[in-house]
Amino acid sequence: MDDGGISRREFGKLAAGAAVGALAATAGARPDTSKILNYNPKMGYRRFGKTGVMISEVSLGGHWKNRSGGRYWASFPNDTPPPDVQKNRNEVWVKCAEVGINYLDITTAGEAAIYGRCMKMTGVKMHIGYSDHILCIRNPRNRTVEKMMREIDEGLRRLQIERMFLWRPQALTQGGHSKQTMENVLETYYKAKKQGKVQYLGMSAHNRTWVAQVLREYGDHYHGFVFLLGVHDVPRIPSEKGGLFEVIKEKDVGAIGLKPFHGNGYFRALVRQAQRSGQKPDLNGAAIRGLKKILEAFPLLTATIPGMTTVAEVENNVKASYERHKRLTEAERQEVQRLADLSLEMLPPDYAWIREQAAV
Repeated sequence: MDDGGISRREFGKLAAGAAVGALAATAGARPDTSKILNYNPKMGYRRFGKTGVMISEVSLGGHWKNRSGGRYWASFPNDTPPPDVQKNRNEVWVKCAEVGINYLDITTAGEAAIYGRCMKMTGVKMHIGYSDHILCIRNPRNRTVEKMMREIDEGLRRLQIERMFLWRPQALTQGGHSKQTMENVLETYYKAKKQGKVQYLGMSAHNRTWVAQVLREYGDHYHGFVFLLGVHDVPRIPSEKGGLFEVIKEKDVGAIGLKPFHGNGYFRALVRQAQRSGQKPDLNGAAIRGLKKILEAFPLLTATIPGMTTVAEVENNVKASYERHKRLTEAERQEVQRLADLSLEMLPPDYAWIREQAAV
């Protein structure tokens, strides 16, 4: 095909050699810090699966709070953020790079638009994992190659870049997509890769059982997966035999854990506890201990991605990595777990899915 597309035969050839070539190029290689984007010697970096790219173990989730302290900005009129909102993101963006963060994960048109402007206005770059919650495959109408290419093209336009690091379409919360849809995802990726629009393939889903199933069948094609991994999950998942992280290791796939604080439910639980005891809640310390507990429990996790609204939050959260050699005490781990369990009981209706997935 001369339009940059890809035939079924070409797709098969590319798919067969993709994982082998990437793995051969990175296996046994020691990381060259000069090649780590936004490198800071205080930050811990982990290998993003077969890509060999080193990602900051504390990275940036795309969501942040709006002016009223409510939920994230999903979109902006004409893709143009208000000046004060752009100023906030620019400041956080620059600080993230300064402290060593080099990966951003986004899921809305508004996030693509504002972070694209961040890159343009500040000159600071990051590896970006992208999907659009409106244009993604959660909607049955978006499950064709044509519609998936539209999602990629809209992301490139809003981000103001020519090639994205990771296209990671958002699957249904429970997964369960048809074989045809999954094959369309692969065909779209190889088509977009041939056209120079996408570097690596990922996917986002919250049902970890389904994620493991996908990786068992298609893991040679995937470079990364984004899935729910919060403070509640720490004691259970590492001990699962034949579970998700064993497949991640087998297929050499990068792993990004989202919603580490249960959509801030972890902090609401802490505030409630403090109110009952008449004490001032230590939100900063709780954040560090929560992130550190996740990183200690999951050595195969590439990064955890808390959303960060202020520069102060960035400076605080990276301490979970900066202070990684000072491990949590058993009492600290138990306190994090207690708050995590309590937070699941306090989730608002729109975040009830976190509690449902925590039981899977």
